[in-house]
Amino acid sequence: MTEYYKKYLIECLNACLKMEPAAPPSEEVDWQKLHRFATQNGVVTNVYLALKDTDFAPEEELIKYRKDYEIALDKQNTENEELEELLAQFRSQNIPYMLMKGIITRKMYPREIMRSAADIDIYYQTGYTDRVREIFFDRGYNLSFSGLSSDFYKKVPYLEVEMHKQLLSPLTKIGKIFKYNPFLHGITGDGLDYAMSDDDFYLFHFCHLAQHFYDSGAGIKFFMDIKVMREILNLDEEYIALKLKKYKLTKFHDESVKLMHYWFDGAEADETTKTYEDYVLDYGAYGSGVIFDFNRTNFGKRNKYISAVFPNAERLAIHYPDVKEKKYKVPYYWVKRAFDYKGTIRSRLKKVGSYHHKDFDKIKDFYDKIGL
Repeated sequence: MTEYYKKYLIECLNACLKMEPAAPPSEEVDWQKLHRFATQNGVVTNVYLALKDTDFAPEEELIKYRKDYEIALDKQNTENEELEELLAQFRSQNIPYMLMKGIITRKMYPREIMRSAADIDIYYQTGYTDRVREIFFDRGYNLSFSGLSSDFYKKVPYLEVEMHKQLLSPLTKIGKIFKYNPFLHGITGDGLDYAMSDDDFYLFHFCHLAQHFYDSGAGIKFFMDIKVMREILNLDEEYIALKLKKYKLTKFHDESVKLMHYWFDGAEADETTKTYEDYVLDYGAYGSGVIFDFNRTNFGKRNKYISAVFPNAERLAIHYPDVKEKKYKVPYYWVKRAFDYKGTIRSRLKKVGSYHHKDFDKIKDFYDKIGL
């Protein structure tokens, strides 16, 4: 059974979206767990906005929330200022780009601070990689990771920018099906700044959500986004239904919208919706290790260990991109990975060893219920 503080978090998010103070909790709340859970899910500012004008929230907790809120506001302002500078440089060097995900979605909320973004997501053409890197290095960023689908740039204290080479990872089922080229299908006024239509942005949200579930799961923010998008965007439901059928995500979309309606519109919940709720609330913003490993094994006692130590070429390509074209290097990269990530591998083996095949059977049953 889901603990009440998790349910109360949903009540706070509802109040926040309505720009109202939260109602007093109907059961005893573990306030420390509520704060920790809100932080894990990236919605601590929403809970603060819901609680700040109430007379029942403990003051010592509100002090923590207020500090988090001020940091989040400073981070958001820094991101917005930096984004303007980056895009100006992209335009000055004739580099086409498209903003993605949270940096767009947060503009749809009643207040931008209601939607935190882990990083700034930008899609670009890989032919411009050298110019893009020069821009980031000149602005004091470090390239923290370069992978098959994207490059990560960081600059202290807050700035993280993910430059996407692909919209979705080709290592996931949806990534292999999803076909969308922003520079062919997107909307632009100047041939440099591209955007998706409302329908395509909404569809991409569900494909991205599915990708997270194919990886390790997803958290509450994704479902808040569904609520906000369905109220703000002008959607062609017939077009969306056709595309979802093509992507084999019709049931997943329906079950996700049902969960959103249950949380944010007071709809009734069936057994599948309640199971879906448990998975989302129990595993935090980006899922869980057990789902992560579920999606990387064939459920056999032997395979689960082999996959942790000897991933296939596609998985290796996340960290060693050239192996995708040079599969003869797979044994070399198994050895290199053993040295580069020995702590991670050791931890994975220990974790995978603790799972019983029944854990995986339970997750497989859940995935079947939500259409994945």
